[in-house]
Amino acid sequence: MVTSSQRADRGDETRARLIEAGLALFAARGYDGVATRVLAQRAGVNLAAIAYHFGGKDGLYRAVTDAVLVQLRQTVLERVSGVTDRIAQADGDRAALAALVKDLAHTLIGIFVGHRDSQRPYMAFVMREYMTPGGAFERLYAGVLEPMHRAVSAVATAARGLPREHPDGILAAHAFIGQILAFAVAGTPLLRRMGWDGYSTQHVDRVAAVVVPMALAAFGLERSE
Repeated sequence: MVTSSQRADRGDETRARLIEAGLALFAARGYDGVATRVLAQRAGVNLAAIAYHFGGKDGLYRAVTDAVLVQLRQTVLERVSGVTDRIAQADGDRAALAALVKDLAHTLIGIFVGHRDSQRPYMAFVMREYMTPGGAFERLYAGVLEPMHRAVSAVATAARGLPREHPDGILAAHAFIGQILAFAVAGTPLLRRMGWDGYSTQHVDRVAAVVVPMALAAFGLERSE
């Protein structure tokens, strides 16, 4: 006899398999390009499970977006949450701001490059929404992308002595984030060119050695500061 606990465990497993399947398929094909039948086949579950657990494809899409938000909040936002306090503590000191830029660069490189493989499914979903914004974009933007962007922009404007929302600081922050993401999202040709199987700790350090001086220069800070 199947107990209620066992049924709950099976239900949780089915939900998890559908979310995993949805993450991969929605990232690859977009919302409109994925049929519920294909989702069920990828998850290895009955087609009716989608309606039972999520109310339909739209509910599954929202659940996948929720999973991405949880992952990125834990891996990104929690790691940059202290930026505003450090800017205040620096109080315009150039060396302190340079140290903040270096730490921020190393943190984001560690997340997106050092853990590229584990982050890949989530970043693929976000990149799909970047290129063709769909139903998930506004939630991703409000929940993770804008707060991260504002944190980096705050560093850029503080370092350059600009008002917090100055366009030049926002553009510099975007260039900084994009430069790091390029090593993760567009890392395959680089790995091929370098003859690397992946990003080892030493490889991540080499990436940081290139990115950090460029970030300091973009934010108007001398490398020696």
